Amino acid sequence: MSIQVIIAAMLERELAARGVQSLGHSDCVQIVENLLGRLKELDQELAARTIAQQ
Repeated sequence: MSIQVIIAAMLERELAARGVQSLGHSDCVQIVENLLGRLKELDQELAARTIAQQ
């Protein structure tokens, strides 16, 4: 089981606890994949800034 699937399941439970029922599992997986991609880009940008400041 991939980390994306685990986080997507957590997201589904959190959304359901808040009354959101309109997103399916595949939607949650896609959201998680997008977020992880954005976090990776942010991490790379921050690392590049750190190197540039040294």
